[in-house]
Amino acid sequence: MSLSNPVEYEKRKAALLAGIAALGGQFSLRKRTSSNLFRYAPRQKRSRSLDLSGFNHVLNLDTANRILDVEGLATFESIADTTLPRGFAPLITPELKHITLGGATVGIGIESNCHLHGFVHDSLVEAEVLLGDGRIVTCTADNEHADLFRALGNSYGSLGYVLRAKIRLMRAMPFVHLRTTTHRNPEAFLDAMRAATEQSDVDFVEALMYDPDRLMLTVARYVEQVPHVDDILRKNVFYKLLAEKPDVYLTAKDYLFRYDPEWFWNLPESLPYRLLRRYAPSSMRHSGFYKRFMDFENSLPWKGDDGRDFLIQDWEVPWDRAGEMLRFALDNVDLDGVPWLAVAIRTPRAPSLYPIRPETLYFNLGCYCKVKRPVGREDQHYTRILDAKCFELGGVKMLYSSTFLGEEEFWRRYNGDTYHRLKAKYDPGSRLKDLYQKCVRLF
Repeated sequence: MSLSNPVEYEKRKAALLAGIAALGGQFSLRKRTSSNLFRYAPRQKRSRSLDLSGFNHVLNLDTANRILDVEGLATFESIADTTLPRGFAPLITPELKHITLGGATVGIGIESNCHLHGFVHDSLVEAEVLLGDGRIVTCTADNEHADLFRALGNSYGSLGYVLRAKIRLMRAMPFVHLRTTTHRNPEAFLDAMRAATEQSDVDFVEALMYDPDRLMLTVARYVEQVPHVDDILRKNVFYKLLAEKPDVYLTAKDYLFRYDPEWFWNLPESLPYRLLRRYAPSSMRHSGFYKRFMDFENSLPWKGDDGRDFLIQDWEVPWDRAGEMLRFALDNVDLDGVPWLAVAIRTPRAPSLYPIRPETLYFNLGCYCKVKRPVGREDQHYTRILDAKCFELGGVKMLYSSTFLGEEEFWRRYNGDTYHRLKAKYDPGSRLKDLYQKCVRLF
């Protein structure tokens, strides 16, 4: 993929500022890519908005210093298409192709190598941020806007929007070799997972967990050559392939986006979808298409309550509480045959708005499906009990999906005092919705 001229970025920025001025400084922003924020209930649309979709270019690749200069709305697929042929990859690449660099920076972007590199925002070197009053500031770890730099993670655009960023890269090889082992004891499984994170030759660690007797640990490494390449777009469903073969070989790009073709495991197994897998054009074989189709389907007037709730969430607990979180999930939630997903996370620094301890190993538990609602229970019962268990164990949940915390508890858990000081400094007119409004209230 060719690089964009940085001069063109300055032109796009000037046009954006002119558009903000024309709206009298009152604005919200929109994009054309599918949102990877996942709220269980629909949000109201704002009428006065500016399209940021044009800020989607890769600007420069500094191979000597392993730094990528990229606009905030560039997708990780476009980033991978630029970097992988040159032997590099972002430190953290979320598994869905249409997640944007800016979105994953102000959210909490994770992957199967978070035990090595932390979150997406931990790869950040510099960011140009559009503030609510139309100013654009450049923030780094040690300049006058270092407080904003440290607070971008988990701010969800409530302090500003990332227009351009410089991120660190790592060396990448053309292929990835995955080795999967099955464990039948949660404690031994967690010990093996932790041990894998401490092996110097391991690049990726991930687990799929069905029940206490079927806990699958996958350890993966970049490699230069492979005996063959497994097809996970047409022929195989990735997560099922791991159960069929102890050794799987993928191209580097297929590995980085391994859950995108099925949107994890959300494509049904019916004949129409089997035909879609086999014959549909690639433009219809990605998570962004499925998300838009699902949103359309759910908007149809005859769509009633099917007795199922979304359970699309991620929780993180300190590793010494991982066994309790895992057993609680396996014992109390019926996923109807699809797995839980887990990765290990260790961050080099503590983001201001995400209460996680630096240089401490965490167990991330994820779920990405719809589940049968227990009879007699309130809506989103499983999300509520898992949230409560996570907090009880000293953990934290990611805010890309719905949460049901009251406002006082929300601010207590997500460093509200620090947030409000930053909000007063960088958005004194409160032109952008605050973090609670964006992540909990329905607007």
